Amino acid sequence: MGLLKRLFTGTTRQKYSAMPFGGEETVAGEQFSMEENPVAENSKVKDDLVKGERVPSRGAVDKQASTVMEHCEQIIESTNRLEELKFEYQAVTSYLTDMQKVELIQKSDREFINDLARKIVTITRERSRYQSENKNISESQFKYLAKFEDDLPGEMRRLKDNEAYANSIKNDMQYLEGEKGALFFRQEETEKKQAYLKGIGTTTSAMVIILFVIFAVVGNHFKANLEVPFILTIMMALVSAAYIFIKARENQKDKKVTDLKLNRAIQLLNKVKIKYINNTNALDYAYQKYMINSYAELAYLWEQYEKVKEEERKFNNSTGQLEFYNRELVKELKNHSLTDPNIWVHQVVALLDNKEMVEVRHRLNIRRQKLRDQIDYNNEIKEKSIEEVNKFLNQKPEQKEGIVKQLESYGIYL
Repeated sequence: MGLLKRLFTGTTRQKYSAMPFGGEETVAGEQFSMEENPVAENSKVKDDLVKGERVPSRGAVDKQASTVMEHCEQIIESTNRLEELKFEYQAVTSYLTDMQKVELIQKSDREFINDLARKIVTITRERSRYQSENKNISESQFKYLAKFEDDLPGEMRRLKDNEAYANSIKNDMQYLEGEKGALFFRQEETEKKQAYLKGIGTTTSAMVIILFVIFAVVGNHFKANLEVPFILTIMMALVSAAYIFIKARENQKDKKVTDLKLNRAIQLLNKVKIKYINNTNALDYAYQKYMINSYAELAYLWEQYEKVKEEERKFNNSTGQLEFYNRELVKELKNHSLTDPNIWVHQVVALLDNKEMVEVRHRLNIRRQKLRDQIDYNNEIKEKSIEEVNKFLNQKPEQKEGIVKQLESYGIYL
């Protein structure tokens, strides 16, 4: 529209710059101020007033030209808008025509089309369900497990074995700790028995000595025969000594066995502790590596991972199936001369449900009515603008050729 603006402003300037100021002709397109030749200007105005003519002010001329330019711009804008609206109107009309063609398709062909539509709807709903369902594994967890996908089955078996082994080691440690405690107790009991035997030996020895002293004093004093008491005392001493000797041997033997068992238990306990530490470190590393707290948690995440992966596989497979059925549907609809069969890919439910078909037709009719209203409005605006431009051209016929050519360059003919 800059060309229209230059056309109006250039023409106006040329007309009035060609007017003589002080009897000299000026170059077209140049501007003069009143200070350049005030005498000549005043003289010209006076002559025109004498003749009864009024000189139009430059502001009035520019305002008039600007108004016409706005009408021309409105004509071009309305014309372009009308082209867009008419194109859209024809498209909507063709959609309605296609709906009529679909409804007139023979029953056998329509059954085939409906079968394709049902398959498309089923696949689409399954894909929507997959995309909308809540997954029990986060996106970050899924991506992280994917990095160990090849190693995880073996790692899970080792983790499960290590956890079972850890429980077994704990049980062994508890058993050995109990055994060690029992052996310590038995060792203490043996030491107590030895101390008891030592007490018996000391007491018996003291009693024998005391009896011998008593027997010696009594025998010397009373001249009594104390041979039998002496023999009995000696026999008592021998029996006590034999008992102490036998029990002491048993205690020594028992202590030796207990010490051996205790040393063995301590050795086994130390070995088990080392195994427990190594196994615990392995478990802690696995837990940290897979960001879990137990084998059960990893097994659950792996189950969810495989489930999501299987769903993705089905989703990817359904993509190919969906594209195939979409192509088949479009191909079949093309055979029935539909203008735009591709649009039915996005409204397959209407092929199966009469209510949906009625709803689609209703929406299209509303769209077409709105388009018709817009077309009428833009036609009205265009006609009014053309009428205003024609009025201007009738008043200024010398500018008609330039304006008409400019409008015709946009495909608009007055």
